[in-house]
Amino acid sequence: MKNYLILILIFVSFITFAYSGLFEHDLLGGTQLNGAGCVCHTTERDTTVSVWIEGPDTLITGQTGIYKMFLANGPAEAGGYNVAGRFGIMSLVDSFSVWDNRSPNELTQSFPLVFPTPQDTIYWEFAYTAPDSIVIDTLYSCGLSIVYDSIPDFHDRWNFGPKFPVVVIDNVVPVELISFNAKVSKSNIILNWITSTETNNEGFEIDRKQILNSRSAADNNWMKINFVTGHGTSTELQNYSYTDDNLPAGKYQYRLKQIDMDGTYKYSNTVEIEILVPNEFVLEQNFPNPFNPNTKISWQSPVGGHHTLIVYDVIGNEVATLVNEYKPAGAYEVIFDPSSLSSGVYFYKLVVDKFSSVKKMILMR
Repeated sequence: MKNYLILILIFVSFITFAYSGLFEHDLLGGTQLNGAGCVCHTTERDTTVSVWIEGPDTLITGQTGIYKMFLANGPAEAGGYNVAGRFGIMSLVDSFSVWDNRSPNELTQSFPLVFPTPQDTIYWEFAYTAPDSIVIDTLYSCGLSIVYDSIPDFHDRWNFGPKFPVVVIDNVVPVELISFNAKVSKSNIILNWITSTETNNEGFEIDRKQILNSRSAADNNWMKINFVTGHGTSTELQNYSYTDDNLPAGKYQYRLKQIDMDGTYKYSNTVEIEILVPNEFVLEQNFPNPFNPNTKISWQSPVGGHHTLIVYDVIGNEVATLVNEYKPAGAYEVIFDPSSLSSGVYFYKLVVDKFSSVKKMILMR
């Protein structure tokens, strides 16, 4: 115990001497923000020494977060550290640390922290208070792994830790998108997304891109297909849905462009989904049937071709042409609105190249 106290006194005396500026050089070291590492031990950085910071990567302006700076590897008998912040304020939260009077806004150890074993990891806690402006700040770190002999020399090893970014945001509730997914229903793609919170959310622009083999950039551009109004400001879960109708077979990508009231925006992740080519010709029974005021007619074709869908009365007179155009292979549907027709039995006929089919439907007024 006596020897341990003597070693601590020697180490503290050395640190005090280092702060006094009596070294022949001015390279006393520190983090990359304010210095060049623990150069009073050795000027050579050792990348095998592991140094890193853990803690919140996002803070509200003026908010204080608690962080830990970890140290491992090297001689690993005892260790020291330095941490610094560029814009926010560093604060002490443990009895092992002091302000580094050589450098602005930097903390260091008051005495070495002993490794339980060379295989262990040690750490120091500190606090960081975000500035009052919206910025991306950086926390800097430097760890010193020493041979615990009170002699600062090349046997002691140090390394900088990775720069730790902290995003400082305003004290507002952001738009938090917690899910965004897509599913296929025949020739339709149904998009669903959920937000947990919203602030000044004007809404969501829905963008689509079809994945084509074409090398033309224009063929593979994102296209705005619709806009869904947001809920403004909300702290409750909000569910959204949009259906992209009557698409040909193929692969598609979708993304959301969330737009704030002031015009600022951000994009969601991208979801990809595929509508498969049908493997047979099918003309579905209209639904509902009997129907009033309208009904839906669905069909699918495994090949592209000219599609005609015509409605006839019971004596064979053509009363409506619903489709008359070329369509690629895929599944389709159309709404039949017989507003000018009277109650009765009608027939609808689908022709796609050599394929044709007829079904009966009943209009009830």
